[in-house]
Amino acid sequence: MENERKRLKFEVLLERYFTNFHRILFTNLIFALPSAVVFASFYFLNSLIFKDSLVVPFLLLGIIPLFPFFAGVVMVTRNIARGESNVPVFRTYFGAVKANFLPFLLHGILIYVASMLSVLSISLYVSMLSVSWLFYVLLFFTIIITLLLLYTAFYIPLMSITYDLPLRYVYKNSFLMSFGEIKNNLFATLALAVVFGICFTAVAFINSGIVKIIIIAALWVLLIPATCTFMVVFFIYDGMTSIIRDKEELSRELSDSIEKSMAQKDKPQPQPTEDDFSDIDISTLKDTDDYIFHNGRMVKQSTLLRMIREQEEQKAKSKESSKS
Repeated sequence: MENERKRLKFEVLLERYFTNFHRILFTNLIFALPSAVVFASFYFLNSLIFKDSLVVPFLLLGIIPLFPFFAGVVMVTRNIARGESNVPVFRTYFGAVKANFLPFLLHGILIYVASMLSVLSISLYVSMLSVSWLFYVLLFFTIIITLLLLYTAFYIPLMSITYDLPLRYVYKNSFLMSFGEIKNNLFATLALAVVFGICFTAVAFINSGIVKIIIIAALWVLLIPATCTFMVVFFIYDGMTSIIRDKEELSRELSDSIEKSMAQKDKPQPQPTEDDFSDIDISTLKDTDDYIFHNGRMVKQSTLLRMIREQEEQKAKSKESSKS
């Protein structure tokens, strides 16, 4: 109907989440199995190495071997978040784990290191606040950097399973989107805050420590990883794909333009027109895939260098033919 109201984004979010709640629950249960094995193993190693001390950074090393299994969670929740119906959870989950095992292992290492450094830096500056006002400034910038790293971590897994890109481009694009897509990132953060707020409320008024542990464990096994991943993916997926699609279209247009110019360069032209590179400082160009603004468009530096060299060669040939 023409007068039908356009649905708000959070309405679409709730519809897709609760329509596929059983799939999210099943995904979470699958992920809970390797989670239990990995963290139980690291807890056992912790007791052997550190005796009675519980060393949290050592326990969190389990993130690294567990992260490849997180690829399945990202793949299933991505398909649900973008509106696919009847997502085959089991096949989708293990297909993603198999296809992304090594890249996600590397992601786990980098995310663990970044997390530990962020927590260590924030803890250090908080403990030093009474010493000097300078530590307030350092703490502020550390929190900003930590948020950017968090938002980068939003995109790394999703981009890895969605696009066949070299890892350096995955990290580069994810970091750029951490502040380039700030609105979507804030919405994703707000959604995470709501999820954890509900979970906190579920255990806040329980006095028994054992019951609290049981409820927290149940929430982790049944809901938290897949639900949080779904919330993040839902808010960042469209923005990410839009940016990547624009880049692909630009690259395709440039390739078509180059192919046309190459096909026509041998044809006789009564008055050949030369590209104007006066807006470019040629000495600063590098043979890389980084983009630079030229004649109203973003062009790869390597492409510009090739075009400039071809123009110079044509000028040299023209001079030789005129002399002869």
